[in-house]
Amino acid sequence: MNALNRKKEETQERLGSKSLLSRMKKYRFLYLILAPALILVLVFCYLPMFGLVIAFQDYDIIGGITASEFVGFDNFVKIFTMPKFTKAIINTVKYSSVQLFLGMPFPIILALLFNELRMIKFKRVVQTISYLPYFLSWISVVGMFSAFFALDGTYNSFMAAIVGESYEAKNILTDADNFLGILFWTNIWKNIGWNSIIFLAAITGIDPTLYEAAMVDGCNRFKQVLYITIPCLLPTIAIIFIMNTASLVTLNFEQVFGFQNIYIQEETEVINTLVYRQGILNAEYSLSTAFGMFQGAVSFALVCITNFIVKRVSGVGIW
Repeated sequence: MNALNRKKEETQERLGSKSLLSRMKKYRFLYLILAPALILVLVFCYLPMFGLVIAFQDYDIIGGITASEFVGFDNFVKIFTMPKFTKAIINTVKYSSVQLFLGMPFPIILALLFNELRMIKFKRVVQTISYLPYFLSWISVVGMFSAFFALDGTYNSFMAAIVGESYEAKNILTDADNFLGILFWTNIWKNIGWNSIIFLAAITGIDPTLYEAAMVDGCNRFKQVLYITIPCLLPTIAIIFIMNTASLVTLNFEQVFGFQNIYIQEETEVINTLVYRQGILNAEYSLSTAFGMFQGAVSFALVCITNFIVKRVSGVGIW
């Protein structure tokens, strides 16, 4: 009986391999188109992972990986005993949580508004305008907002015109209490249009007959959105939310580093900027690699946990 089962398994494996080879031969041009992307992912995402061994070494830039001394978990111990580490963790989680939980509804709402527009030309113009900030680099955005909030910038001139001569010009970027708001609203301004694309695509995939049936039943546009569009968007929202939970321990380095200055640097330190200052500027590459490995492990764990919870609740998951 065991021999028969083994023979069946071998036959299935042979058929499976033949099926795979036949599919690859049949769709060889599609695989050829896909090949450059696969090669890029392999070269820039997977091959560098061998360098994670540096996190367990006292890395010597001259001797390289093979000549560096193995120190075990010493670099991780050094990370967790850093005076600034706790503050950086708290800031990172606080900033990223606000961006994730409060920022996620904005592109969804914008996609719903775009979907309700009936003037096609106006809709295309507004969509294009909303996409444009995404193509600006964060350094360009930082420069724009720094000029806007400068002492002699547009913001202070506008406030002086409203309040009068009693208004005292100030740069709000030098106040740490404003840092979270600056990060949040600049992120919304830059990415809301681009992030709405995936939700617009999901909306276009909704069966039109659902809306027709709702109209027959007397539902107005608001009720159609409430009872058809939003429920049909929930699987897409769940997938995006699961993937975005990985960002709870990471932030966009360019955005944070760009808006930091000498007045607020100590109070607004996050993991990414701490890695840059402690690991890169001080040439402690083992330390920076350990930081990165810690972030990656926590991000992966967050995605797995969130995926498990969301799948149990809604039946939707990444895997």
